[in-house]
Amino acid sequence: MPATGPKLHPLPLGGLGPGAMTGGVPADVAAQPLRHSTLLLSTGIRMHVVQLAPPAGVPVKGTVLCVHGFPDTWYGFRHQLRPIASRGWHVVVPDQRGYGETDVPRKVSQYQMPELCADMCALMDALGVDRFVLLGHDWGGTLVWNMALQHQERVAAVAAVCTPFFPNNPDKNPWPGMKANPGRFDYQVWFLYAEAEMELAEDPEYTIKCNIRGTGKEDGRRFMEHADAEMMRLPPTVKGGTLRGMPPKDKVPRSEILSEADLKYYAAQFSNSGFFGPVSWYRNVERNWEWMRSTAGRKVEQPALMVSAGRDPVLKASMVKSLKMHDWIPRLVHRHVEEAGHWVLQEKPEEANGI
Repeated sequence: MPATGPKLHPLPLGGLGPGAMTGGVPADVAAQPLRHSTLLLSTGIRMHVVQLAPPAGVPVKGTVLCVHGFPDTWYGFRHQLRPIASRGWHVVVPDQRGYGETDVPRKVSQYQMPELCADMCALMDALGVDRFVLLGHDWGGTLVWNMALQHQERVAAVAAVCTPFFPNNPDKNPWPGMKANPGRFDYQVWFLYAEAEMELAEDPEYTIKCNIRGTGKEDGRRFMEHADAEMMRLPPTVKGGTLRGMPPKDKVPRSEILSEADLKYYAAQFSNSGFFGPVSWYRNVERNWEWMRSTAGRKVEQPALMVSAGRDPVLKASMVKSLKMHDWIPRLVHRHVEEAGHWVLQEKPEEANGI
């Protein structure tokens, strides 16, 4: 059964209507015929949603729901909206729970994976879409893989950028081992502490400058010129923060992959939402594991795409093989962008969009 488009068309479908929430969106992005709305979902969350319909005269194939990760918003897919829509897809990109202009619940337990997946199903219900294609990046990748398993009847196909599929071991709680030996995932342990969100929220523009970066030689050279390389190599739980060792605020350069307008928009979004919600996605490892046990051993049967990036320092391309993704996902297609890092959708948009 193919993915379905909205029962009501054209957009928007409820909410505030065109232009109601576009304040501050950089002009080049706002020039696209985007529809911004706020929808009250059946989960109780008021969600900011951005939509783009296919051009006039282009038959609608279905709906693609894009799911961002950390630290991001709908804006991280800005380079993908028009290319996807031009191929006949109705594109839906929300600010996830805790981010941007979407509600920020104040309990950590409200950021469990079943709650986050329920938001996506409720959003599609609100738009009248039965089946849809999922595209996720970073935490969004984790969410879309789980959607493919837990809500098989809704997901027509699935794609993840950078985030591999992690098979769940129902007999082994991953959290004790992760706390004892986190390795390059130490930052996730640091995110358990209130100090983590305080550090990130102190200056959102600085946080974005340090986190959303390309991997070009000049980008790296400019960044490291005033950084403390030795301090940066220390785990966050040892040095007391993820930003310690980064260049000082008056010396940190904006990455080449962001315009000044992009940076200001991101900073405004995180000034609005704060970082309690974003880091709370990391605070439910054990709860998520318990929930995922119900699908342990189940394969992802839908058509699937995995896009890896050669310069991602955490979600390495080699994990596709080491995690045996082709065994767990029989219909998997793997594509690779070598000269890009974790923010491949923004660093190499033309190459990523061509996949």
